[in-house]
Amino acid sequence: MDLFPWSLVLLSGFIHALWNLRAKQVSNRTLHLAVAYVSAGAVLFPAALAAGGLHIPEEALLPVVLSSLAEAMYVVALSRAYTLSSLTFVYPIARGSSPVWATAAGLLFFGEHLSAPGMAAVIAIAAGILAVGFKPEGGTVKALFLSLAVGFFTGCYTSLDRKAIEYTDVLSLLFWKFLIAGLILLITRARGRSLAAEIRRNLKTSAATGIFILAAYFLVVLAMKHSSLGYVAAGRESGIAFSVLLGCLILGERPGVLRLAGVLAILGGIVLLRLA
Repeated sequence: MDLFPWSLVLLSGFIHALWNLRAKQVSNRTLHLAVAYVSAGAVLFPAALAAGGLHIPEEALLPVVLSSLAEAMYVVALSRAYTLSSLTFVYPIARGSSPVWATAAGLLFFGEHLSAPGMAAVIAIAAGILAVGFKPEGGTVKALFLSLAVGFFTGCYTSLDRKAIEYTDVLSLLFWKFLIAGLILLITRARGRSLAAEIRRNLKTSAATGIFILAAYFLVVLAMKHSSLGYVAAGRESGIAFSVLLGCLILGERPGVLRLAGVLAILGGIVLLRLA
């Protein structure tokens, strides 16, 4: 991969880890991310309108709605996981398990086959996840299952987005997806006037997170124009390394040797899986 697209991918991974760091730091994570998603939708509105309107074809309607629901479930699982455990625990498992879920779906539902390097990659990722999750903080395995659920929902909405994009454009898809997911999350958090007051107090920081979410995605799309999908997809997982670095430097987390080894195994397995 050339220097320019590789730089874009690394920057995207860093921004993705950065907004996860912010989500870990705030107290009301679900509400924070709900407002972030609605804000992202608001930012996308003029661009989506200029790109050809906001109409969603009938064939894409169900995938868009289901993708939005999966995105909302992703946020809920991520928020609860960060309540129970550290950034250096949740992020590598959530991010690393996503390609495993996607590979399993391909094998089970689409008749795909794994090559020998692909099988080795899945084993490496699974071993890395086991190493990272060997001793969940607080003596509970709930954080481990929630982190795996985050990866599962990521695989779900990614697959649904691929289906929806066959019938609609990217900007319209993302506008409706972010808006619907954000509204679903806001409805689940509705508490009358106290909710409105809390949104007003934290609007700027939540909107900034929404911009970061958009920026991370935009950089990946831009990188895909200058390099192959496999290289870009593998490079995105650099966020795992950035999350560990941010967790150690800013949050003062100490992941330990076993967890660091697990992170390296996940990163290596993802690169091998994407290039196999």
